[in-house]
Amino acid sequence: MRFSVLTFLFLIPGVSLATEASAQDRVLQISRSQKLSEDRQWRKLLHFERDTFFVQESQIDSPGFFFSKGGKKDPAAELEATIVAFFQAPPTDINEHAQCKFPARYRWLKEKLKNQNVPWKDLVCDRYLAFAKGLQGESVSLVFSSYYLNNPSSAFGHTFLRVNKSAGADGQRHELLDYGLNYAAESDTNNAFLYGFKGLFGLFPGQFRSIPYYYKVREYNNAESRDLWEYELDIKPAAVEMLIAHVWELGPAQIDYWYLTENCSYHMLSILEAADPQVDVLAHLDHYVIPADTIRVLWTKTSLVKRYKYRPSIRQVYFERGKLLNEEEKNEFAELVHQIRTQDEIYYGPSFQKRSSESQARILDAFIDFIDFQYSKEVQEAGREAQLKMRVLGKRSEISVQPQDIRIDPVPEERPHLAHSSGRWGMGYSQDTADRSWTLLTHRFALHDRLDPAWGYPTYSQITFFDLGFSYGDSFGDPGEKKFELENFAAFELVSASPWSTLIPDHSWRFKLGVERTRNENFLPTHEGILRLGGGWTFDYGSFDISAQVQGEVHYGPTLSDNKLWGGAGPLVELHYRWNSWWLWQAGLFYRRDSAWDRQDYFRTQIETQYSFSKTWGVRASYRNERFLEETSLQLFNYY
Repeated sequence: MRFSVLTFLFLIPGVSLATEASAQDRVLQISRSQKLSEDRQWRKLLHFERDTFFVQESQIDSPGFFFSKGGKKDPAAELEATIVAFFQAPPTDINEHAQCKFPARYRWLKEKLKNQNVPWKDLVCDRYLAFAKGLQGESVSLVFSSYYLNNPSSAFGHTFLRVNKSAGADGQRHELLDYGLNYAAESDTNNAFLYGFKGLFGLFPGQFRSIPYYYKVREYNNAESRDLWEYELDIKPAAVEMLIAHVWELGPAQIDYWYLTENCSYHMLSILEAADPQVDVLAHLDHYVIPADTIRVLWTKTSLVKRYKYRPSIRQVYFERGKLLNEEEKNEFAELVHQIRTQDEIYYGPSFQKRSSESQARILDAFIDFIDFQYSKEVQEAGREAQLKMRVLGKRSEISVQPQDIRIDPVPEERPHLAHSSGRWGMGYSQDTADRSWTLLTHRFALHDRLDPAWGYPTYSQITFFDLGFSYGDSFGDPGEKKFELENFAAFELVSASPWSTLIPDHSWRFKLGVERTRNENFLPTHEGILRLGGGWTFDYGSFDISAQVQGEVHYGPTLSDNKLWGGAGPLVELHYRWNSWWLWQAGLFYRRDSAWDRQDYFRTQIETQYSFSKTWGVRASYRNERFLEETSLQLFNYY
């Protein structure tokens, strides 16, 4: 009897191991018979997608994400290695076990085999549970951080996810206590050229981060003056839990960040698809992913968006609060602004002291918003302006008048999900006063110019990227011969026409880097590389605005035989008129004094108009006079 008991006790671990081995073998057998490695969600959890060369493989680039050596290219091998890892004995640090490191895979596998009576041994993963508890996710919103071109890093917008907590004990939702899930490049340079080059060719590592939402609001709304558009998605709570588990898995993983393809917007949608098998968005996107396009696709191609909310930037709030001031209050406000720029203390003069409490409150509220807008970085770094702000807040606390609510409800035309597609092709016809004519073919990769349908994009800015224009027709150099020629290539062209006002004295500016077929009185049209810069002011008069700038440009090409480099500079005046969101006009007058040639004075006048029949089609007419030559053109554009 004693021998039998000892034998039984001795065999218990063996029995346990045998049971686990049996369960593991059973799960392996079922996964093979049911071909679980071909399940869409399993492949999404591994981030298997077809690359540029039509090869199916995982987009995760860190080996630690895979249990199998061939896991990056073989989802079946990775599934079997994962199952074996799930049945391994726990290590000393239980949080290093496969169940704790890959909770989303474990949840998915258990769900797939829920009717198979598998004896799972669930582990208590402290670190993951603390992470999930901190997020307390109930729903998910996709947040679009929009453009403000005086902050160049916002050129194409940015998207991230927000995990929404449930309502508190008071029944209220407190959004600033939510968490944002962000994917971004881990940049290692401040050099703009290197940043662009490495971003375009996937040379930055990209990583996921969970960040308190109030921090993201402070970063985008306050520090960068960018509006936030929050789109709450129709994602079930179980899928939200899966999303949090998958983001935990991706925390240590590394993905090469590609600026135009595998970027922030792409991977926000990829983790949504991994979390919820019902979500299918990536298939609706083009190969190149522009953040603004993902918002439009979500809105038009899916039923995922339940509601949306606009969170204005501190710039917009400050601008609206400034409108509440009358002329006398604006003078008092201007005096305070002058003081914070020139001295280390704020004094409130007799005229301010004599004002009513309501008037003092309006002035100080606008002044506090001004400090947050103009000195956001200094305030965050607790610099001189932060100390002055604290004193202003102290003064404001002495006035028992509630701040006036600022409610900003953007008109429909400003909502980013209603924007036109960013890609555009066009064809048309052009003729000049020398009886030459051409067929025009154009294609623009992205995003928007000031004559495109005004819906969804900033009124006062233009962002074009890889804008190509070709002509086929009469040659300048060989009369009677027809040629196919490059007319224009804008690698990157920006126009920021932020209007100047006493409240926000923004400058306007423009930049272009590319190639043009340069026309001049001194030589036949020829192709030259161009760098163009301009700066000045824009004045807004409601339906139209006028920009007055000084513009300089450098040309590199064969027009000069010695150093091939010449330049010029001069004033530019441009009028932009919006009849409505579909019909827009633009006229410009430009003078340039060149550094070479016998005739160094160059003049150009130009007027263009576009009428858009829809967000898909538009027709544009233009007239250009370069004194020695006049040219007219008519083009049909399609946005896709």
